[in-house]
Amino acid sequence: MTAAAEGLRAAPWLVRAYQELQRHRHLIVHGNVDDVVRWNNRYEPLAAVLGEFLTMTGYRAVGRYSLVDGITYRDEAMRGTAEPLTAAPVPPAPEPVPAQSSSRQAWNPFAAAPPAGAGREDAGRADRVARADESLQRAIRTAPPAQPRTTPDALGAIRRLMTQTEAPVAMVIDSADLIVGAAGQLDEHHRANVAHLRHMLTEAAVAPCGPGLRNVVVLVVRDLGELPAWLTERPDVAAVLAERPGPAERADVLAGQIGRFHRAVEAPAAVLHQAVATLANLTDGMTVRDIQTLEVTSRLTGIGPGAPRRLVARHRFGVRDDPWEQLDIDKVRQAEQMLGARVMGQPAAVRAVADVLVNARVGVDFVAGDAETGNRPKGVFFFVGPTGVGKTELAKAIAELVFDDESALRRFDMSEFSQEHASERLTGAPPGFVGHEQGGVLTNWVRERPFSVILFDEIEKAHRKVFDKFLQIIDDGRLTDGHGRTAYFSHSIVIFTSNQGAATLHRSHPGGVPPYQFVQEHFHQAVGRFFTEDLQRPELLGRLGSGVVVFDILREQVIRSITDKFLGQITASAAARGYELVFDAPAIHRAIVEHVMTSGAALGARPIRDPLLEQWIRVPLNRWIMANAPGPGTRILVHRTASSPPFGIQRYPGEIGEGEHP
Repeated sequence: MTAAAEGLRAAPWLVRAYQELQRHRHLIVHGNVDDVVRWNNRYEPLAAVLGEFLTMTGYRAVGRYSLVDGITYRDEAMRGTAEPLTAAPVPPAPEPVPAQSSSRQAWNPFAAAPPAGAGREDAGRADRVARADESLQRAIRTAPPAQPRTTPDALGAIRRLMTQTEAPVAMVIDSADLIVGAAGQLDEHHRANVAHLRHMLTEAAVAPCGPGLRNVVVLVVRDLGELPAWLTERPDVAAVLAERPGPAERADVLAGQIGRFHRAVEAPAAVLHQAVATLANLTDGMTVRDIQTLEVTSRLTGIGPGAPRRLVARHRFGVRDDPWEQLDIDKVRQAEQMLGARVMGQPAAVRAVADVLVNARVGVDFVAGDAETGNRPKGVFFFVGPTGVGKTELAKAIAELVFDDESALRRFDMSEFSQEHASERLTGAPPGFVGHEQGGVLTNWVRERPFSVILFDEIEKAHRKVFDKFLQIIDDGRLTDGHGRTAYFSHSIVIFTSNQGAATLHRSHPGGVPPYQFVQEHFHQAVGRFFTEDLQRPELLGRLGSGVVVFDILREQVIRSITDKFLGQITASAAARGYELVFDAPAIHRAIVEHVMTSGAALGARPIRDPLLEQWIRVPLNRWIMANAPGPGTRILVHRTASSPPFGIQRYPGEIGEGEHP
């Protein structure tokens, strides 16, 4: 046992449960109820621990009711104590009716004379009937109570236990949500179940013998929100959270099994001690059962205690290869150039992303080892700037660079999460609501694709409640869905985008095109106001830190570069079909820059490809090729005419062609 766990004989939440029982309150145990629980320096299932705990508290009979097993007790002695108390009252046996003698029978002058000995025979029959009746009454009074067949019958029996005063009794009710919660509303007995529970909670008596405990009901449920408010808000009911293991408990579990890890017998004691400390941090949020199976993962994968982060990643994500471990160091060195070639005119944003990739690959941090690194995402960015300047494109480029797959990017349009109830779509609807079985769209994605880029687009359109989940992602690196399954973000890159401040940029700098330093300061102030004044969540801004990346406005040279990029794509496509294109580049540049800088500035670079180059060049070019059917190797000139745009298309001067159309 570790030093931190010396006094940790039982799970800490059991202390609060004990205190609430002394206050004569019923209990709702919720949270990590499917895990094993620490009790007397060992780990047992919750049902077994609750039985021992309630017995130690002073209850003479401790029972358990489940929809599968009905009412059961810890042992036969407790059954013998409790079952007579659950029996329904038996009416007293009626007084036997004495047999009438022949001398008292009514005289009937027309009746035949009775045969000799008939009176003695009738008297014997009456005696036998009386003895049988007495035997039946005795059997009814001494027979064990019949087992309840329905839930209302069982709750009725439990109610009788709660109202008796002969002995303090505790009854644990499993899956309470299926009995009185929203999930059980379709049951034909639901209303009767609720009525029985209301009465037993209210009428529970204090047994004068023993420690003076009140008969108690302990409801067990995974999610407290699955129970109705009338139950959870009662003053005589206390909700006790069965927490997942804390740092000391995790370290104690790991210390007991670290010696069985792969090649642990060869490792020095100092290495094992450091591995326990590191793993205790990395397993934050795991259940005890999950932590106990780490040794199996270690032996199966051949990953020893000297590589704790790799072991935990393999344990969580299976046999999948970790792209972060396989990321080519030369690719990381060239990340700035590679990203800059795809996202033009944003050197500050590209450099910020490249720095994060370098940090993630090299691994030097503010701690000596892995013990404090936690489960936070590999990178968290807040991209802010005008629309159409490359924020989403940079996110795609990151997915392509790190994971070799642009489909590793998952974009969430935050305008779809503007309503309060819509925020639950990220982690899944609560039990009893439509869509609960499907889980959450975000947690499902991360569990299936833990190595990915997650883009939350235009987060200023999201409901305030969604930002609570964002804080969990940034701080803890995990989210739990409606089924209790945990999604880990520790191998993901999380990107938020926003246009906050874009609408007021040009008004705040009326004297021409602002320099990048002005743009940067303007958007930093806009982001600060958004988090501190609009949302009133300054802690989120503090968590983002240097992750706030300001994108520059589109400048003339950038517009020309983007235009050349698209013209190059058209040239390559035409060459693949046997044509050589020649562009009047200066004329095309002037037309594109003029349009974007005047009428199209609000849309950023998006109009350059479509509709501008689409309608001005691609469509006329394809029409000309369709009409003139030029042969392979033909050089085609795209040039400005008196009516341009759109631009003119013709065979390059000096080329010979037949039957051409302009």
